[in-house]
Amino acid sequence: MPESLVMKRPGLSVACAFAAFAAAAEAQAPAGRIPLGTGATIVQTLSTPTAERESVHRVRLASDSGLHYEWRLEEVHDNGDTLRQEFRYFEASRDIAGARRLRGYHDAKAPEAHPGYTMHALSRATYRRMLEGKPDSFQIMSVNEMPGSGQLRSLGIGGGRSAPVRWRGTIAPVSTGAAPFPVLLNGQRVQLRALHVRADLTARAGRWQPEFWVHADSTYPLILKWVGAFREPGNVLQTTRIELPSDAAALERELTSACRAELPGIYFAFNSAHIAPGSDRAIAAIAGILQRHPDWTATLEGHTDSIGSAAANKALSERRVAAVRARLIERHQVSAVRLRVAGLGAARPREPNATIEGRARNRRVELVRDCAGGKAAG
Repeated sequence: MPESLVMKRPGLSVACAFAAFAAAAEAQAPAGRIPLGTGATIVQTLSTPTAERESVHRVRLASDSGLHYEWRLEEVHDNGDTLRQEFRYFEASRDIAGARRLRGYHDAKAPEAHPGYTMHALSRATYRRMLEGKPDSFQIMSVNEMPGSGQLRSLGIGGGRSAPVRWRGTIAPVSTGAAPFPVLLNGQRVQLRALHVRADLTARAGRWQPEFWVHADSTYPLILKWVGAFREPGNVLQTTRIELPSDAAALERELTSACRAELPGIYFAFNSAHIAPGSDRAIAAIAGILQRHPDWTATLEGHTDSIGSAAANKALSERRVAAVRARLIERHQVSAVRLRVAGLGAARPREPNATIEGRARNRRVELVRDCAGGKAAG
């Protein structure tokens, strides 16, 4: 519904206009409500002025009490050292319903539960206020200094002796209605609907005005984008992928009919060919498909975004698909003669590399089955 039609209706208040727009937004979204049940995964890309890094947050358990998340981070350094940390945190149903505080960092040594805070979403109570066009009280818990390596600091990970800082203020809608927001859902681009809101917060460190785009879903208002994340003006934390428990049958049908399929659920450490732990289920599903079709031979294709040189991207893509091939052979007993690899770097983008979501879409692994008649080409 065009904005002008809503605003000009006789007797329609601004608050009602917000509500009407948001209700329409939820109804129009092709994936208006995304069931974040057990096994669902949220992939966030942190874009900084110098690099982009992905973090993979998996719903370890979804129950009536809330969402138990798991984030298994691996940071591979240039000298070959690898830092591994596991973060587990709990977003309680009562906080999803009514909390007005967001916890903006994680600490591997802290308890899982943080009563009174949401982690990945605004609460439904705050979301309703945004629909009404009204400000709401709001807080973000951050830290005064991020310890650890540069990569960990940029990912908003707390710990050590850093002191927590509570930022207090308000949050309010920036504009009426919801706008399309691109997300990869199980590897396919969809347009969700997002509300644009801005917080105005203060602490001893000064003033902070982060902006958020929030999924127009009254069940779970997932934060899709956070500009100014971790108090760095150039930081954008964006939800680029949402992956529900894999449908191996659909992947198998695609490989049967089209001879080519993108493989969602395979993740790598930043700028590395080290396969992240969250990839195990997806790789096992691929192995199962290959075992059911012993006559299939295929090529694993690696693709990257355009950040970095062409030579470096090609080499990285080659190492990554070689690692996937090795995992299939060594852990799942897939015959080595059935799998080839091809690292294509940034040569075949699916989308322009000018946006965060475009680059995320281009970082991928595809499986190309050897089919008669040239179907696998391209």
